[in-house]
Amino acid sequence: MAVFLTVLKVLGIVLLILAGLLLIIMLLVLFVPIRYSFSGSIDDPEGSSEVLHLDLKKDVAFEGSVRWLLGVFYGGLSAGGKDGDDEFIRVEVRILGKKVPLDRLLRKKEPEEEKEEEKPGEPEKKKTLDQKLEEMLNRIEKLYNRLQDVFHVLQSECGTRAREVLFFRLRQIVRNVMPREYGLTGVLGLGDPARSAQVFAVQGYLYPITAGHVAVGTDFELYRYDLHGAAQGKICLFSLAYDGIRILLNRDVRRLITRLRRGPGHRSGKSKKTQEQGKTSSAAA
Repeated sequence: MAVFLTVLKVLGIVLLILAGLLLIIMLLVLFVPIRYSFSGSIDDPEGSSEVLHLDLKKDVAFEGSVRWLLGVFYGGLSAGGKDGDDEFIRVEVRILGKKVPLDRLLRKKEPEEEKEEEKPGEPEKKKTLDQKLEEMLNRIEKLYNRLQDVFHVLQSECGTRAREVLFFRLRQIVRNVMPREYGLTGVLGLGDPARSAQVFAVQGYLYPITAGHVAVGTDFELYRYDLHGAAQGKICLFSLAYDGIRILLNRDVRRLITRLRRGPGHRSGKSKKTQEQGKTSSAAA
């Protein structure tokens, strides 16, 4: 009996340790943010009279990285920026500072070629032009009916409330995902004074949003794409999961999804029933 109790005690301790580890991992995944950063540049200090005058491998460069748990997990992506390099896109993954050999993991074993006698199959019947047009028209009709049903559901009272909830929650998700810090500087020339002046016009429209982050000049004579930008931010999975759960638990959103899954046939069938009820009530009257 004492041995049995000792075994149960050891099993209980092991289970508690495993449960604690799972809880710690879950809390780390939910509350430790994923930090990301990316930067890009187009080196064109002199410009040219030709529209397409850049060398993508030499003049255009991009770098992006994702880090989690103080850099324990790291992923990087870079493209361009090196003259004479055969690899235009480079990917790097590190775990605890050690590089993961992606080439070995992604490399597939070439299957051995087996020679088999090719048996002549029956020739496939080619569709005529009328059949192809009929299929295309049927698809267009189905798509039109589907879109009509979607607009009808969204204009209903339930759809209006669901749209408000979705708009608010999706705005929160976008706000949590967007970079906290960003900047764009350089010179953008479009080869014509009128077109180049539109660069300042666009900056004027976006000034309330991009004030202090974007400063782009222009070249009124040449095509010039000398731009440098960078951004960084973080993503917290807990906030994304919270907004997603609030969307799924909303009664109006669930009703909207259910009605959209039923398709236009359900709405037409329901309208037919109402029409038949109206005819019977008018006949009785």
